[in-house]
Amino acid sequence: MVGSARAAAIVGIATLLSAFGVAARTPTALDLLTLSELGDYRGGLAVSPDGAYVAVFERRANLSEDRYDNRLLVMPSAGGPPRVIGDGGDVILRQTTYGFTGAFTDRPPSWSPNGRALAYLAMHQDRVELWRVALNGAAPERLAGAEADVLRFAWLDDDQIIVELAPARATLEATVSRAERLGFHPDVNFTPYASLQVARTSAVPASQVLIDVRTQQSRAATDHERALLDARPRAPISIDAVARDQTPEALAWIAPRTPGDTASAPRLGLYRANGDGSDVRMCVADECSGRMLGAWTIGAEVIFRRMVGHGDGRTALYAWDWSRNTVRVIRQADEELFGCARARDRLVCLQESALQPRQVVSINVVTGALSALYDPNPQWRAFDLTRVELIEGVDAYGNESFAHLVFPTNYVRGRRYPVVIVQYRSRGFLRGGVGGEYPIHPLAARGYFVLSVDRPEWRGAETQAPYRELFLRTELDGSENHMKQSALEAMLAELDRRGLSDTRRVGITGLSDGAETVYWAITRSDLFAAAVVSTPPTDATAWTLGAESFRRSMIEEGFDGPWPEMPGPWAAWWSTNATALHAEAIETPLLMNLPESEAMMGFPLATRLSELGRPFDLYVYPEAYHVKWRPQQILSAQNRAMDWLDFWLRGVEHDDPEEPERRQRWRDLRARALGQ
Repeated sequence: MVGSARAAAIVGIATLLSAFGVAARTPTALDLLTLSELGDYRGGLAVSPDGAYVAVFERRANLSEDRYDNRLLVMPSAGGPPRVIGDGGDVILRQTTYGFTGAFTDRPPSWSPNGRALAYLAMHQDRVELWRVALNGAAPERLAGAEADVLRFAWLDDDQIIVELAPARATLEATVSRAERLGFHPDVNFTPYASLQVARTSAVPASQVLIDVRTQQSRAATDHERALLDARPRAPISIDAVARDQTPEALAWIAPRTPGDTASAPRLGLYRANGDGSDVRMCVADECSGRMLGAWTIGAEVIFRRMVGHGDGRTALYAWDWSRNTVRVIRQADEELFGCARARDRLVCLQESALQPRQVVSINVVTGALSALYDPNPQWRAFDLTRVELIEGVDAYGNESFAHLVFPTNYVRGRRYPVVIVQYRSRGFLRGGVGGEYPIHPLAARGYFVLSVDRPEWRGAETQAPYRELFLRTELDGSENHMKQSALEAMLAELDRRGLSDTRRVGITGLSDGAETVYWAITRSDLFAAAVVSTPPTDATAWTLGAESFRRSMIEEGFDGPWPEMPGPWAAWWSTNATALHAEAIETPLLMNLPESEAMMGFPLATRLSELGRPFDLYVYPEAYHVKWRPQQILSAQNRAMDWLDFWLRGVEHDDPEEPERRQRWRDLRARALGQ
């Protein structure tokens, strides 16, 4: 729901624009793609040791060069304009054992201990480099990365940095060159469905060096110095619910669930140093347990972030007065807070909400008042944005979930509209679901109700059974898929009950887990009149053409292959979940926007749908991974998705100047579907 202050601001801007003869307009996919973004997936804010300054990367899509530009900003934590002090270059793609995912590496800048300089990673000409810049106005200087990519780094003191380097690029190129000449033997991480090319890896291990920032001389790091790298966050930072904020006097932490004890829960604690040695205290209040995502000591209180409400859909900040053992609420809102850190007597965070792209904010921990320190997208406030409601739901198993319902532009009460479902997380700014390929506000501008769904979780069951046992059980009995579909059905039924939706014109979209839900739903229900996916379906090729290390890990978890002679229930699981085996049940027009690294798994279903004469279309995006990362490809996928939904749900045809034959191809699909 748009707040009164927010609504007043939008009305004021619209009035001002009208006074100058400029009409407020609705946002397009291009408007969304060209928004500036702050930080990274998990945060990316860095507060100076004295709390006076905040550093963060700002990223902008560079469409003309099909890349991104990153610039390093520094601003006063008490308020004031930011200044650009460094060039971060392009994005750095995150790499796993099995290859790239398309997600961006988290690379928060790092302050020197005295707060006079920052070190950061930058991507220039496909090289991951380490740079240092002083706050005194001196030009940035490169410290490492000329011959080998920088993997991670940590300050040892104000003048020395420990750096971990990948094998030299010349060594990696030699590996590729040899394979091209002589062939290669696949290793356990070779993934045929993703690529038949040799990976750019080497038997040479990473190396660790110590760099003197004054002379830029380096030497091999000692065992003790290498160990310090592991004592600091990696780049990317590992996923970890434990958030720490250390001062000479105190350390607040979130103790995780006790291993093997399903009844236990994370718990807030405090360590204090005093004249008698030390003191450890645990908060016993109900608010000090559950899904907590950060803790900071400010004065005599521990400030902590916790998810609350239906389906843990709201973000709350609490203060625990450890001396009195009391807890109070600071603020609670339908928003997301990322990378929070203490800046003297306040919290500084990256904040976003349903209608507000990410910005740097300061939060008064006494009153809960939030003030913007830097909004990189002031132009967004001039757009004509529509009404947003929070919809709460419960699935067939009693799990809570929620969704943001975005109303169509120029909504008329009493009229029913087509609906588009976007999945599978709906927290923070409503951009385009997981992966960002289904632009929510532009879809609303085209005349749809958009249901941005946050999928249910087994929050009750996970306290009664270990994760592995719960995972295997819910996969084998189909309850994982039924849980998600029943939640969607309940929400759609609510829209129908309220007279909002046209039940004959409902579309569904998804990437990754969201795509799994799409495939399951369109083979088992007739609710959906159009579907778009960004990920291929479950298929036996995922097992046979996956990496050997992947198969080993799955077998260790209790998962097994698609072989009919396998004992136990897994052969039946593959038969149930391999979508190509159920293609005859698919009547929903389906568009598949598949990345090259996963496309092979989509062709069994595509072949079968073609044989059956079902309405479907397929695009492959070269050099794309699980998450598409090139700006031009993202924009193309977004526009194709919206045009496909318009074609089947609204009967609206759009020309694509880059592909003039598309209109007739889709018309032929429709004619065949209608038996004409």
